[in-house]
Amino acid sequence: MEAIEAIELKNREIIGQVYEKIREEIFSIFRQACISEDQCNDLVQEVFMKILGLDIIIEDQLKGLAVKIAYQKRIDYLRHRAYINKVKNEGGWMMERSYTQQETEVNDILKAEMKLVSKMSDVDCRIYCMTRFEEKTADEIVMETGLSKRAVESRIYRTRMQVRDSLKKIINY
Repeated sequence: MEAIEAIELKNREIIGQVYEKIREEIFSIFRQACISEDQCNDLVQEVFMKILGLDIIIEDQLKGLAVKIAYQKRIDYLRHRAYINKVKNEGGWMMERSYTQQETEVNDILKAEMKLVSKMSDVDCRIYCMTRFEEKTADEIVMETGLSKRAVESRIYRTRMQVRDSLKKIINY
């Protein structure tokens, strides 16, 4: 047990050192896509939270992994923004309009997502919806909920991972 804890502590130290070295570089990946500074900071944190979840850390490959994760998160973020803009421009979902196959799939995924979210605790559900649909930052959520920033960031990360992992299983990625 002590050996595992020592390895985890060493991994956190390594990740912390890499974070300090390349944080600005990862931040710039998001900034290049004209993402707001608050969102860039959130996305940088998500990159390193994902790395913290790894069991095996190879220090020499950590920077490359962080950059790859950042580019993937940037693409996900931009796709989400495009989807939100599309929905806003169309005035929301209208049930009477005919759907193409892709729109139907998106609607099915959104329904599955909402079903997963409805099973979360009240606090997790509220925080997830505030970030996902109301596009609020962690700082804004802290002010509204009274939770600590660390608690909010942890809940955002955990609920996003829950939804993402469950949706992957549902849609067979």
